[in-house]
Amino acid sequence: MDMERQSEQAIALIREAKNIVALTGAGISTEAGIPDFRGPGGLWGDVEKLNFLSLSGFRRSPEGFYRASSDLINAISRAEPTSAHRLLVRLEETGKLKAVATQNIDGLHTTAGSRVVHELHGTYRTGRCTQCAKAYEMAGFYAEIGAGRLTLPLCSVCAAPIKPDIVLFEENLPEEAWIKSVAAAEACDLMLIFGSSLVVYPAAELPMIAIAAGAKLVIVNMDRTGHDSLAAVTIHGKLGDFANLTLPLINH
Repeated sequence: MDMERQSEQAIALIREAKNIVALTGAGISTEAGIPDFRGPGGLWGDVEKLNFLSLSGFRRSPEGFYRASSDLINAISRAEPTSAHRLLVRLEETGKLKAVATQNIDGLHTTAGSRVVHELHGTYRTGRCTQCAKAYEMAGFYAEIGAGRLTLPLCSVCAAPIKPDIVLFEENLPEEAWIKSVAAAEACDLMLIFGSSLVVYPAAELPMIAIAAGAKLVIVNMDRTGHDSLAAVTIHGKLGDFANLTLPLINH
């Protein structure tokens, strides 16, 4: 079945739904130019860099962490929301979409205009001191690092390293974001899964929670997922193509 027919089926479900929740993964961000950790050339394929992207790696060498993540942070800093991000904003504006639960750290949902976003893996935009927990906006630090004028952001109060509010290996998900995502999944009648391979847990539990509560799934992803057989509609293709087909019909 071609994407146009599948999109029509997805749109019919969206029109019927009263409480939609979206779960988004790396695929919605790769279309914005942000590399996938798991994809070719991704950070997961670079063992040397990967060693710094854990909590123990950060503690061992905060400077190493910022070096290892510099390319990713630069890509995120340049990225703009895509038509898929705008589709979710539009669905929120109609009152149907109640929340976005995202596995991404780039903040593009908020940039696009989504108001209810649960960032399951944290955000690169803010950070806090590893000693006194003073909160910081990180953009200025990233700019200084990118210009070669800084190797490690330090707290203005106690001079300890500042860590971005992203979930590193060995860290738990932010409790509030997870609890709110579970509650949203339990209350929804339709879950839109955009660009997630559904292999990273516990985020991949959310579709099962939604199904257990009686919701239907629509999955749009380039590759197959282990949840495809459970979905009412599964589309293997670009999110941008799906969004460009869907947006005009949602708007009317």
